[in-house]
Amino acid sequence: MIQAQTLLKVVDNSGAKLVRCIKIKKGKSSAGVGDILLVSVKALRPRYGRRVRLKMNKSEVHQGVVVQTRKLHRSKSGVGSSFGCNSVALISSQEKPLGTRISATLPARLRGLKWAKLIAMARKTV
Repeated sequence: MIQAQTLLKVVDNSGAKLVRCIKIKKGKSSAGVGDILLVSVKALRPRYGRRVRLKMNKSEVHQGVVVQTRKLHRSKSGVGSSFGCNSVALISSQEKPLGTRISATLPARLRGLKWAKLIAMARKTV
């Protein structure tokens, strides 16, 4: 579960590497997979070449969707799944992804939580 002040890894190619959770939308105290967060950028990915323009700067505030958590989630069939780190994919205020690629394995239950666009950009689903 993700709370305020949690550091999260960014799994898309939007330009951020590490973000910190500021607030969880919808007034919850903790967030799980598929929930929207308000995050601030703490570290950026290195730029390769001069022509690459960054989409964001350090300490900017963006929205993000939790795509991986370390907490074990059990499905109705009894199978559990958890990931190695807490991860987020950044989205715009219109809930569209900021990146064009996702470099991590995403859980298939994101498709049922209205995030089918993120599943299509991911390289693998579990």
